[in-house]
Amino acid sequence: MSKQTYKVCFCFRRRFRMAASEAPADIKALFEEYSENGIMGVDQLSRFLVEVQKEENATVDDAQAIMNNLHELKHLNIFHRRGLNLEAFFKYLFGDVNPPLNPKLGVTFL
Repeated sequence: MSKQTYKVCFCFRRRFRMAASEAPADIKALFEEYSENGIMGVDQLSRFLVEVQKEENATVDDAQAIMNNLHELKHLNIFHRRGLNLEAFFKYLFGDVNPPLNPKLGVTFL
């Protein structure tokens, strides 16, 4: 059984046990569209940020910064030097590295 941990109200964490931590079919389809041979590289991640997440000003350097932030996942065997596999991409989408409100757009948290 895997465990998923989420921050709640910036105060505490809530942990859920899940029978299987598998990406849904629509996430898999998105990953297949923006990856090559099961690995999403920096260029593909940059294209994903612009086309899907509508971050028009996202650059390859921004995608590289995301990859560098996800480097801590290396010990979980889901990060590859060449890029992200499906599990790492799924964790990126729902992780702290990908906030729902982008601070670069002037959105601040109270």
